Amino acid sequence: MMKSQYKYYGWQASYFAGKIRGYLNYKGVDYVEKNINMIDMLVTLPKHTGRQAMPALETKQGEWFCDTPLIMAELEKRHPQPPVLVEGPVQNFVAELFQNWVDDAWIPVALHSRWSYPENYEKLNRDEAGKSLLPFAPRFIRNRVADKAFLQNMARHLPATGVVPEQLALLEAWTKNSLDLLEIHFSKHGYLLGERPTVADFGLLGPMFGHLNRDPWPKRQWLDLRPNLQKWVEKMARGDKTSGELLEHDKIPETLMPLIKIILTEYMPFMDKTVQDLKGIIAAKQLKSGDKLPRSTGLIELAMMDARYKRASFSYSLWRMQRTQKMVAQYSQVDKDCLNAWLLKLGQADFLTVDFGCELKRHGLVAALV
Repeated sequence: MMKSQYKYYGWQASYFAGKIRGYLNYKGVDYVEKNINMIDMLVTLPKHTGRQAMPALETKQGEWFCDTPLIMAELEKRHPQPPVLVEGPVQNFVAELFQNWVDDAWIPVALHSRWSYPENYEKLNRDEAGKSLLPFAPRFIRNRVADKAFLQNMARHLPATGVVPEQLALLEAWTKNSLDLLEIHFSKHGYLLGERPTVADFGLLGPMFGHLNRDPWPKRQWLDLRPNLQKWVEKMARGDKTSGELLEHDKIPETLMPLIKIILTEYMPFMDKTVQDLKGIIAAKQLKSGDKLPRSTGLIELAMMDARYKRASFSYSLWRMQRTQKMVAQYSQVDKDCLNAWLLKLGQADFLTVDFGCELKRHGLVAALV
């Protein structure tokens, strides 16, 4: 019998585990963290969540939850204070869109910053991974398992996210520009939308904590040089409480707008290309209702600063965008009009008219046709 209300399955080095760990700390819920071992990864998690992936949350009553936005949505019902959801239509939309963007667009950054620089693996991640997977095994066996599970495996998967030599200079330039924008923002505001965190902040915490402010190379080269951003990462990871509020009148901070424009001009067209690629896959494979989509597309070219970057996209990301679209569809007409007026000023169409392809449902780490 669990003594705590929740058991949280994750690793310190995990992109998405850091997101929910910070959230749990902020909410002040009663939880214990379980460092995932080999049995958890191969048996326990697939049995209860349908996938070999972290994080996962088990309740004292035997319920299981996975997928970070769904974990937060469920716990907000059970622990509404302090809130991380947003009432204003524009701020609510921006928070969800920002979370979607970080959970996808920052994956190449996190993978490059960790795996392109061997010191990150050799000084920290090999030992952590080995101890987690096989805590009682001799070190040489732990290292061998970690190398096979991660080092060799990642070398095969990096090209799909665009982490290839000819694109690294562009990816680093984009990252440093984005980090500079975040540094400016956090010099003016405590959190992304004002003076309390929202789901957008916890989304951003994922890559910032698990990768950029823990791995030696990005911490030294990127985060240590940006003290306001680093201070934000550390307080988010601790779950520091705040009595502040979001900006009044549903306003978006001016210092956040350069990042919003990156999302609208780079990520949204990327999602459109994802739709077109998956439509071709569905037609070619004659997929029907209930069929799973492939986890990723072929390589798609997207805008990145003043250049072009090629990477695969995720069918799961379209399900996330459809989820946000359904959220907006539940707005009152007044709130829809407010959001549309804000989008129009930015040269964007009504979000409800955007085509995110065939209706999808979540299926493990992928999406399936409804």
